[in-house]
Amino acid sequence: MKLANRYIRLREQYPHIAEQQPHLVHLDELAAVLGCTHRNVVLLLKKMQSEAWLDWLPKRGRGQKSALTFYKPAEDLILSIAQDLVERKDLRGALEQLNVSSPEGSLKDSFHRWLAGYFGYSSEMLGSKRFDTLRFPLTQSLLSLDPAMTNFRTEAHLVHQLFDPLVRYNRLTQTIEPHIAHAWEVNEARTVWTFHLRKGIQFHHGRELTADDVTYTFERLKRLATGALYGWVHRHIDSVEAADPITVRIRLSEPCELLPQYAGTNRASIVPAELCEELGDRFALAPVGTGPFKLTHLDASMCVLDAFPAYFQGRAHLDRVELWHIPDMQVQGSERTLESFQIIHNYRLPDEASETWQQVQQPGATCRFLTFNLLKQGPLSDPALRGAVCAALNRRKLLERIGGDAIYTADSFIGHGHGSTGQEAEPLAHETDRIRALLKRAAYDGQRLTLCTITHYEPDALHVQALLQEAGFSVEIKLLSVEEFKSEQRLHADLLLFSIMLDNDAELRLIDLYKSMQRHLEPAVKAKVAALTEEALRESSSSRRSALLQAIEAHLTAKQVLHFLYFKRLKTIYHESVKGISLDALDWVQFKNIWFKP
Repeated sequence: MKLANRYIRLREQYPHIAEQQPHLVHLDELAAVLGCTHRNVVLLLKKMQSEAWLDWLPKRGRGQKSALTFYKPAEDLILSIAQDLVERKDLRGALEQLNVSSPEGSLKDSFHRWLAGYFGYSSEMLGSKRFDTLRFPLTQSLLSLDPAMTNFRTEAHLVHQLFDPLVRYNRLTQTIEPHIAHAWEVNEARTVWTFHLRKGIQFHHGRELTADDVTYTFERLKRLATGALYGWVHRHIDSVEAADPITVRIRLSEPCELLPQYAGTNRASIVPAELCEELGDRFALAPVGTGPFKLTHLDASMCVLDAFPAYFQGRAHLDRVELWHIPDMQVQGSERTLESFQIIHNYRLPDEASETWQQVQQPGATCRFLTFNLLKQGPLSDPALRGAVCAALNRRKLLERIGGDAIYTADSFIGHGHGSTGQEAEPLAHETDRIRALLKRAAYDGQRLTLCTITHYEPDALHVQALLQEAGFSVEIKLLSVEEFKSEQRLHADLLLFSIMLDNDAELRLIDLYKSMQRHLEPAVKAKVAALTEEALRESSSSRRSALLQAIEAHLTAKQVLHFLYFKRLKTIYHESVKGISLDALDWVQFKNIWFKP
């Protein structure tokens, strides 16, 4: 590696000299370029000559020039070094090599084209066994794999592979199914839930899971509940106790019919008490669960999951899953993408590939929406002006600017499933002059409005800003981190842009959203939303809960404090050789069930 880097430095010193063209040079000059003595220069040149990278014909006599002929282009060697580092699982080193040695884009493009071919499915024989690996590229870094601390979809998906909750929700049957708990019951008052655990479930570090781990998990979640997803559930929980090593009893202060759903979320995945306590914050990047895969390596460039042979639901077919962090890799632009990846998320399938590739698209989706901060004194306290904002955000125009075939208009959280049939909600369509007339009637005279969102949603915020400015509004964007957005900082803005994931946990997520929104609603609207929300939590019928959630949505839209933008659905395409495709709660491929037909 050091010799190659010295050759690259030497070759780049003479960019005007073509390969196989002799060049006369003093030994002093070469010593200055390589930063070493004459003797070491001679040794280095001989080593480079033995690698067939160059030819060096020294001439005797002080002051004589020697003939130096380059054979190996620096770009070829840089690419070779980067590829070798990738083979040794050092992606970070490979990218650093490219950045230091070759700031030009063409070589990086060549590297990424080669790297695309490195991804996908690979199989090798190790002795008498076949070792199957699946590699994915990730454009987003992993900040936490602690179930209680995840904020992003990719992290949540990996938690689903590493951990298990008490129960699981079956989207097809819309029922709660056994998982770590094989059975449960609730008392007549619906305030005491008792879960019976399977025996023999192993954590990745070898210890058997017990009821104490379950009680620790829920107590820990309660400590971390402030500002956390579904943290409000813990206000209903009086205590969690281990009745014996395989029995857990959860006592509620009042009925909460979504408790079983909460117990089946990734957030409520069971963690090992002693290890989680020992590692503290470090548990986020060194997680240990009971899932079908265990984490064996994690750094800034790679996450490696190996199959957990003792998994209580059966061993995974794959032996290893590698997720490589490549922030600037444009996989869809690669000519080799379909040949290199057996499974791809969010990829538009070409017509010519439809015979050998299949596509799945599930009802779950992410909905972008806009809300109004009614606590802040300003022009948007006028419902008429809020109506003008909604009118200016023409959803059809927004979708045209965003682009993509997995995006469709939204006009309801509850009724989002219409997009799966190709039917789109009819967007509000107002001409610009009509909107300006609305602004005039609302006595808007150009006051600056602040639009707040998280950094990940900046592209959406820019589109919203553009539409509003075209209609005559003055808008500035305020970007916050996820943690900052959860705090009071967002309440200094006029408009809030965010999203909700309508997956298996849709009811929990909607309750979470409506409880969060109460922080910036005017008193009358806040009271109405709070009353309907609490009624939904006490309702045991899923259909009646749905009606109550729809009533909250209708009230917020009627009061012009909630405006829908669009839905984005995750699509997955896979080659016909891939078997066992199933999709988990987040519409990602469940790694455990995947196998490949040669």
